[in-house]
Amino acid sequence: MAQTTTWTRSQTGTVNGYDYELWSQDNKGTFPMKITGDDGKGAGKVGGTFEAQWSNTQNVLFRSGRKFSTTSGGTINGREAAKPAAQWGNITVDFAATWSSPDDVKMLGVYGWAFFAQGSVPTKQENGTNSNFSNQIEYYIIQDRGSYNSATQGTNSKKYGEATIDGIVYELRVCDRIGQPMLTGNGNFKQYFSVPKNTSSHRQSGIISVSKHFEAWAAAGMKMDGNLYEVAMKVESYKQSGASGSAKVTKNILTVGGDPNNFTLTTTASPAVGGTITKTPNSASHAPNANVSITAVPAEGWAFNGWSGGASGTNATTSVTMNADKNVTANFKPVGVSTTSILKDGNFPAGSIGTSWTLNTGTNYGNSAATSSISGGKATINVTTIGEQTYQPQLIQKGVALDEGMKYRLTFTASATAPRSMSVDIQKDGSVDGSNEYTSYAANDFDLTTTPQEFKFEFEMKNADDPAAQFAFNLGAAATGVTLSEVKLVHIAEFEPEVMVTLTFDANEGTMQGVNSITVAQGAAIGTLPIPTRTGYSFRGWFDSKNVEYTADTKLTADVTVIASWKEEKDLSGLTKQVSDLQEQIDVLTSETENLQQLLDDCSK
Repeated sequence: MAQTTTWTRSQTGTVNGYDYELWSQDNKGTFPMKITGDDGKGAGKVGGTFEAQWSNTQNVLFRSGRKFSTTSGGTINGREAAKPAAQWGNITVDFAATWSSPDDVKMLGVYGWAFFAQGSVPTKQENGTNSNFSNQIEYYIIQDRGSYNSATQGTNSKKYGEATIDGIVYELRVCDRIGQPMLTGNGNFKQYFSVPKNTSSHRQSGIISVSKHFEAWAAAGMKMDGNLYEVAMKVESYKQSGASGSAKVTKNILTVGGDPNNFTLTTTASPAVGGTITKTPNSASHAPNANVSITAVPAEGWAFNGWSGGASGTNATTSVTMNADKNVTANFKPVGVSTTSILKDGNFPAGSIGTSWTLNTGTNYGNSAATSSISGGKATINVTTIGEQTYQPQLIQKGVALDEGMKYRLTFTASATAPRSMSVDIQKDGSVDGSNEYTSYAANDFDLTTTPQEFKFEFEMKNADDPAAQFAFNLGAAATGVTLSEVKLVHIAEFEPEVMVTLTFDANEGTMQGVNSITVAQGAAIGTLPIPTRTGYSFRGWFDSKNVEYTADTKLTADVTVIASWKEEKDLSGLTKQVSDLQEQIDVLTSETENLQQLLDDCSK
């Protein structure tokens, strides 16, 4: 039976046979862990599941699995005798999770501890320095992570090899932990890592063949020959201060025992929102040459588009023969408009800015400044200082999965405290691979007014698949308030035909040279306008019935007729004649005056 309880402080406990742990460094912040699981046995069971939230923490972790020995490697009272990992048989974890956090140092995956056998305890650091080590090993089998890669950036990180497990290429690495917390106080110990070689292999669901990682480590020279202490699904996040996020582990079935020669079948829906796959039998592993029936079930607005990987064909139901570990992908295509947004919390529930959404401001963002608030499903960003670049500050969401060749439609409602522009950019997240490159996949500018309006933007992903793209509202065009709501990014089968609108010209007794109207896409700028002529008048511009002037930059949103405005030019020909006659009279008077002056001059002599 599923059991629901909520922990709010650091603690451990066993619920339905799963060992849970909640821990926050120094008990900082708030970090409730809601235990939602069952025993994981039988159809429809979910195992050691939980929901987590954290705010204003430093280092926080949530995990659920099984303890196999005491912290000294001995047998736990009332449980099976402690023994090395290889003697426990086949260990797998079938998991599904969703999580969101702006923290860069974070991981989702299998975690645990084990021991070196006597005589195998290392005496050197990975850089060759002599050191005394404990017999404890901390290990990670990472499935998803933040931009910080603990496996490559840990102390003395050393690569021991690579292994393909469950269809994913993992790097196998060892790091040193010197004078750090371990199972029994502080000390020196080794860390073992399996980390996906490519970020495109990160995942949030599937079967993890834990025993095959142990085997790969042993083959690479990463000994783990003492007793096994723990296998658990863990969510962990770290930030120097103010860490935040949320996670839901909706499946966490730990299977221990069985034939280690069995094979695993990993199924993936592409794209993830396109549908689901059912398996019969729905087991974590399968005997050699067993047949497994798989069925692709499209989501609303999607159609099945064939199998790839370890299966082929276009029938929604097919059979897979398990003669090796297999990875099977069900491909789906949109047949309308998907009902599932790939953006999280576009309706802005309380607390979503700081978890699903992040407001980037400060010194790393051009010294920009802004505050945020949420009310009634609307997020308001008050920009007080714009940054050095027009995208600063920005409201972003990380971890947006985009698939090459797919078409998307973005819709949102927005307004501003004063008319302004705002851009949207869907881009590579350069923090994921450490490249610091933010290549734009699609971008568009929008003109906001003080009245809420619905906006739409459609685009095709022409780059390679990116499972962790970044979505950004760029807010650096003006220091105003911006209110956003109903933000959705969905897959579409085809672009919506453009709505065309027409601007018709009424010359108002003037003469046009061939152009009587201009047709443009709705919302587009008009462009070059014709200039009519009219004898005796000068052209003032084009105006609609409300006396609003239309220029080349005006964006046309509906059919409109504009009328030429004229200014009468007065006939100055008569005045010119009068001026000419007057000038002649002035010339005559001037001449006579000169003659008279000459006579006066003569008389005075």
